[in-house]
Amino acid sequence: MFTSVDSNRKKLEHPSNENVQSPQSLNNSIIKESKSGIANQIDHLLSQNDEYTKLQLTIFGITLIVSILLASITGIFLGFNFGFSIFIGAIAGIFYLRLLAKSIGKLGKESSGVSKLQLLVPVCLFIFASKLGSLNIFPAMIGFFIYKPSLILYFSRS
Repeated sequence: MFTSVDSNRKKLEHPSNENVQSPQSLNNSIIKESKSGIANQIDHLLSQNDEYTKLQLTIFGITLIVSILLASITGIFLGFNFGFSIFIGAIAGIFYLRLLAKSIGKLGKESSGVSKLQLLVPVCLFIFASKLGSLNIFPAMIGFFIYKPSLILYFSRS
């Protein structure tokens, strides 16, 4: 329970030039220690080599590309506000898809059912769009469902 210290064993050591860290390696260790939660999740996703993780990253990438294209096209032809609403909805859809994939990944290992937490994402998007004047509800909901055509596009390519 208590730690005892032997004062006879104290010894002052000076590091040799071989043990001294260069400033670049010191900065890298500081950066690694200060990663936020999102950066840790991205690093964790990229470090795994299983097929399910690669499938998730591919679908997220396709969804992001489709949402950027659709938001740009609608922003040009229908106005910036409409395109911005679609893009915010698409980001919420990607977040929903990530929560759903995370819940499905835990299925069988840690839980016996799919979590209902991801259902808060469209509800919060709807409330956020209705309260904020710069977002339109209808384009935001259209943007939210962009992940569905992306899934169809991914699975129809084989």
